[in-house]
Amino acid sequence: MYLLLVEDNPTDRMIIQARLRHAFPTADILAAEDPIAMNEHLKRDACDVVITDYWLGWSDGLSILQRARERWPDSRVIMLTGNGGEEVMAGAFKHGLYRYLLKPDGFEELAAVARAAMESKRREDFNALTAMIVNSIPDAVHSVDASGRITAINAAARQMYGYAEPEIVGLANESLLPAGRRDEIRRMQARALSGEIVPRFPMLLVRIDGAEVPVSMTILPMRQGDGPISNVAFIATAIVKPTREASMASARDASHPPRHAPALSIR
Repeated sequence: MYLLLVEDNPTDRMIIQARLRHAFPTADILAAEDPIAMNEHLKRDACDVVITDYWLGWSDGLSILQRARERWPDSRVIMLTGNGGEEVMAGAFKHGLYRYLLKPDGFEELAAVARAAMESKRREDFNALTAMIVNSIPDAVHSVDASGRITAINAAARQMYGYAEPEIVGLANESLLPAGRRDEIRRMQARALSGEIVPRFPMLLVRIDGAEVPVSMTILPMRQGDGPISNVAFIATAIVKPTREASMASARDASHPPRHAPALSIR
């Protein structure tokens, strides 16, 4: 965990650093009291939370906010201000400000707000990592809620079905199913929503252009932690039919089995 404090008032800087060290004993707490130190810290690859005063002798909090978010787009920025106006703070939120606190009363809240900012950052990082993992899966995966609407889709599914993400999220899952099997799949989805894993079964999925894709399908219940099951995951593996050339080669290999070399005799 990396925290950067931007504060040119030595007394305030000492007070804030003491509170942060007490609240986050294992964190790396950095400080920038002048533009030279700020420029050096901006060379870092990552920073989780930036805490900045609004009134600085060499800059202002809005400029620090913009520079920090430009360098670390996912960072959380907390601003301390003595008399920042509402218009100033409204502009800061437009640039990605996480929270602002009034000095000096805000010192009491700072550790709790920084902790909440860090938890928010961790959740976002976890979600981004999860999305990267899911998008790396070669099988097509899409999730469906209890109402039958598609809630998420991975890259392989977008390619298989031919939809862009904005086109398919929110669409009825039945749009991907042949009309003759919709009732059957609806019953399978209900089983998954009750906690049952529906094992692989052959299926046809309908692309955006109307073409049917043969797949092997699995339906899994999805839950977050100990919470209820709110979505199910449809996992589809494309069934690739062998080409005519591949079939002929397979038949040729079957009719001419390989000769085994004679066993060596050891004397």
